Amino acid sequence: MRNDDLPQFAALLADVLAGYGKPLPEKAEIGIWFKQLAPFPAATVKRAFEAYRMERPDFAPAPNGIVARARLMDGRPDENEAWAVALTSQDEAETVVWTDEMAAAFNLARPLLETGDEVGARMAFKDAYKRLVGEARGQNKPANWNVSAGWDAQRRQIAVQKATVAGLLASPQPHLALPNETDLPPARPEGLQKLKETLAQLNCMNERAAADYQAELAAERDAEQARRDEIDAKVREYLKKNPAARYGQLPIKPEAP
Repeated sequence: MRNDDLPQFAALLADVLAGYGKPLPEKAEIGIWFKQLAPFPAATVKRAFEAYRMERPDFAPAPNGIVARARLMDGRPDENEAWAVALTSQDEAETVVWTDEMAAAFNLARPLLETGDEVGARMAFKDAYKRLVGEARGQNKPANWNVSAGWDAQRRQIAVQKATVAGLLASPQPHLALPNETDLPPARPEGLQKLKETLAQLNCMNERAAADYQAELAAERDAEQARRDEIDAKVREYLKKNPAARYGQLPIKPEAP
C-alpha cells in the first residue's frame, strides 16, 4: 500500500473492528497497523481481513494475524503449480511468465533435469522454491512476475496477454507489444478496428491454449495414476507370493548345493 491508501485503510479497519464491537483505534495505533501491512497491495489486505472474519468471527484481529494471512495471499503459486510452469521454459519457443523464486529454483534444478533425472530435479526445485518463497514472505516481499521470452512470437503474445489480463503484469513491455500496436497512427478509426480484431483473435487463441493446457495436465495426471496403479499391482502380487514380507521378513533363498 501507498501513503495515499491510508484513508481507505482506516475506513476498512473501522468497518472490520465495528463488526467485533470494537472502536477505531487511536491514530498512533492505526499507524502501526498501516506500517505492518504497507508491503502488501490494498486488495490483498482487504482479502486478508475478509478471510480472518470468516475464520475467526469471535476474536478481533491483531496486525500480526492479518499480516500472516496477507503473506499467503501474495499470488505465488504452490510448488506443484510452479514446477509445471517452470517446465515449459525448456521449450525455447515458449514464453514463460514466472516469479523470481520460480526462476531461481528452476536454475538450481536445471542441471539434474538435463541429466535425465526428472524426479531429482523436481525434488530439488520444490525444496528450493519453498525455501525462497518462505524467505521472501518473511521479508514481506510481494511476488515479482517477469517474462522469459521465447522465440515464437505468437506464443509470446498469448502468454503476455494472459498474464496482463490476470493482473500479473502491469502492462505489456514494448518489445512484447501486440501486432500493429507500435505502428498504429494516432486517431485513425481503421487502426483501432485492427487492434480490436487482433485482440479478438488473441482471445480465441487464449481459449484454445487454455484448453490444450488443461488437456495436457489431464493426460499427465492419468499417466501418473497409471504408473502408480502398476506399482501397486506389482507390490500386491509380490506380497501375495511372499506374505511374510508384510512384517519385514524377506524370503529366504535356498542355499546352493
